[in-house]
Amino acid sequence: MNKSENVNEIAKAMSAFQGQMKPASKDSANPFFKSRYSNLEAVWDAIREPLSKNELTAVQDVCTTENGVSISTTLLHSSGQWMEFGPLEIPISKKDAQSVGSATSYGKRYALCAACGVVSGDEDDDGEKAMNRNGEKEKPKGKEKPRAQPILPTELSALMSISSDCSEDYMNKVYNHLKTLGFETFAQITQDIYPQVMNGMKKNAEWQKEKNV
Repeated sequence: MNKSENVNEIAKAMSAFQGQMKPASKDSANPFFKSRYSNLEAVWDAIREPLSKNELTAVQDVCTTENGVSISTTLLHSSGQWMEFGPLEIPISKKDAQSVGSATSYGKRYALCAACGVVSGDEDDDGEKAMNRNGEKEKPKGKEKPRAQPILPTELSALMSISSDCSEDYMNKVYNHLKTLGFETFAQITQDIYPQVMNGMKKNAEWQKEKNV
């Protein structure tokens, strides 16, 4: 963490700010993970007023990196003192506008929560589903054609981040379709299915953004 030479004023303001801040409402649903989470708008709703009351503001800087996007969050106080948190890097599997936009929204939410101490966020299993630590393996069934390889962690992250930009009705259709194919979680999706799922979610996310403009 980088900071100004003195932090006595901003530290006092941060203490008051966190005492006044309410938990962010978990108003977005991810039925595929059976969880609810706070989107970026809900996080800002939780911190905007207590930040202002204590003469604080939060700004975020986003840069592209070799593997994804990097988000730095800076808290500024009216005294001129400041604290910088991060950077937080979010990997993406494909560097197109939609992937960068989704990863940016996803990263800004988590970085802002971490910097301000917001109690919020998706259900966190510490990557257990993606890691498959239980070691579950399919039993061999003669000379069946081997299944395609599961998606990479970066592809899983891309799916999770873009899902928050899609409509709830569309995501329900995605979840139901995947279940008919035998996939219970995003982490189980295979490489042959991934492009179809990602392209459909990208189109819906773009449509949602155009609709809200």
